[in-house]
This record gives sequence, structure tokens and C-alpha cells, in this order.
Amino acid sequence: MSFPINDGSRPSKLELGRRHTGEVPKQGSPEEAAFAEQIAAPGLAPFDWEVLSKAAARVPEQDPLMLLGRSGLPQRAAPEAPVQSWWRRLKLAWVVPVLVACLALVVVVPRLGGGPGVKGGGVDLDFMLQRDGQMMPGTDAELFHPGDRLQFSYRAPGYEDLVLVGVDGTGELSVYYPRAGELPYPIVPGERHFLDGSIVLDEAPGPEIFVAVFGSGGVSEARELVEDAFERDGLPALEQLAELPGVDVVRIDKEEAP
Repeated sequence: MSFPINDGSRPSKLELGRRHTGEVPKQGSPEEAAFAEQIAAPGLAPFDWEVLSKAAARVPEQDPLMLLGRSGLPQRAAPEAPVQSWWRRLKLAWVVPVLVACLALVVVVPRLGGGPGVKGGGVDLDFMLQRDGQMMPGTDAELFHPGDRLQFSYRAPGYEDLVLVGVDGTGELSVYYPRAGELPYPIVPGERHFLDGSIVLDEAPGPEIFVAVFGSGGVSEARELVEDAFERDGLPALEQLAELPGVDVVRIDKEEAP
């Protein structure tokens, strides 16, 4: 039921509602009777509180990651960060010796411009050689000398950062990428790209082993991986790191000083 426009001579709907609920005394007017009839007309079904309560109890079970934000809108909780890197979970204290023992049973085919054997996790580290102003592909069959420049390239499907560590013939370790800090060096996942800048070989005796650790948790953890391997079996253990997922190795042999 509807009412014509109220010119002020009749009670408002607010006033009729107050009379209907008993907030103010009823006057027995025709408007009150019409208002009561309108309120009693069929409309929305009453709430079934039992059904609603059961539905509310099922909401957290459907998606445990959904939280109620401060705005009152559902917000997805951020996933927890991993506690540690994959090579910590591998427990290299026993994994690498087992890998070395297994690899002794197979024939390892050397690869030009990188570490030996099958690539770990599809990653690949390679380099270009700059000598006397000329650029040429680097190979592990060549002898290098101080002053040669190396520009490294990589192919890293599924990885977004790396740490590049070098160990010379004396066992001295150097971190080349990133240049400083603890955060890994950001890279472009997928096909081959070059790292910015180049590395100049110094007069330290060779061979020098470059280890690229992709998807690391930080510089400290990459250093720990390299240091642990070197302490176990020196440079041969560093070359075997290329068999781990997300790691590749390049070996540089230098000319002996006269």
C-alpha cells in the first residue's frame, strides 16, 4: 500500500513507526491502520539463525588464508617466508660426498665454457673473453693470463637472483656479484643474459673456480656453500657443486708465471 505525498497534515512514516512499535501512544488514526497493514504484508522470509550460524562456521574451513582486514574486506594473508635456503635443507655435510661417490661411477663429459657434467636445475654460467681489445667466446681449453677480462652470461629459468663467488689457486674467496651487501644480485629469468660489467683476472695463481649460486637466500649462505665444499676437497669439490640444483661452475686455468 502506498500513501499520497504528505503535505504536512498527516503523521510521517517515522511517527507512524514509533506509534506502531509502542514508542509513543497510538492515536487510532486511519494512517496507523494502513501503516500496520503495510508492515504485515508478505516480504522477506525471517532469518533462520541456525542455518546462518552453520554457514558462518564453514567460512574459515573453505579458505584458511582469508583474514578480515581492517577495512572489513577479506584479505589474503601473505605466505610465510622460507626459513632457510634449499642447500641448507640438503645437509651438504653428507649430500656432496654421496654425489662425488656416485659421479665416480659414471663418465663425466666436460663442457666448453662452464662446469662439467649435467647442468643442475637447467641453469648455465658462461663467459666472453676480452683480450687486446677483442671479444671472443671463452672456453675451458684456453690458458688465461693476468689482464684478461671476463664478462659472464647466464641462463636461469625460474630464478630471479644469483651470487657469483670466485676461489683462486690459493683458496682465497671473492664475491663478485653482488658488489656489496647481503642481498643476491637480481637477474632476468629465462633465456641467456649478460651480467653488467666484467672481471679482470689478477696475478693470483690458478686455476680459479667461479661458482654461480642461483636463487640463494643471501651472500652469506652462498659463501657457506662454497667454503664448506672447499674445506672438504679443495677445487675438485667446488667443480662438483655444478651437479647441485641451481648451481653452475666455470673453471679458469691460468698460464704459469715464468
